[in-house]
Amino acid sequence: MAEVLFERFPKHRVEVLGGEVSVEPVPDGRHAEILSDVMHAFFRAGLDDEGRPEVIQRLAIWLPTGPDDYAMPDLSIVDPEIDEHMVTYNCYDPRFFRLVLEVTSSALCSDLTRKPAAYAMARVPVYVVVDRIGRRVMVLTDPKDGEYQVRAVHDPGQSFTLPESIGVSVTFSVDELLK
Repeated sequence: MAEVLFERFPKHRVEVLGGEVSVEPVPDGRHAEILSDVMHAFFRAGLDDEGRPEVIQRLAIWLPTGPDDYAMPDLSIVDPEIDEHMVTYNCYDPRFFRLVLEVTSSALCSDLTRKPAAYAMARVPVYVVVDRIGRRVMVLTDPKDGEYQVRAVHDPGQSFTLPESIGVSVTFSVDELLK
């Protein structure tokens, strides 16, 4: 079903979480601007330099939550050898993802409930949610037994620094991300 939907709606995001297929329309302009701002910060910090982790948009990650489960995060930081680790259906082995980031849109519930559990089960070290609706940024780290052990919520007026395990130290202002 996911393959059929992907072919039928090529500009939509098709994901399978817990055996359920979801289809989302193309995000709005502000969504894209937030991703650009985040990518620029990562590039300024040196990611994507030769031999360093890479910053990639909409790279599919194979998930251990079901036999055909995968997600397509808005942005990922992956190990440089990611191309050698495709599992199937253009989805990549989660062991080579250092961070996944979602900017909320119409699938807010999925970004805040189903995806954290799926990414934690896949042992993705850092999951970031830029919650435009709730006006906050959540940084989840230390996945263990299908849950993130550390959940930091950052509100407007605050800044936060992502763990250096992603490959660099980067600090973001919540206000700048949500402007």
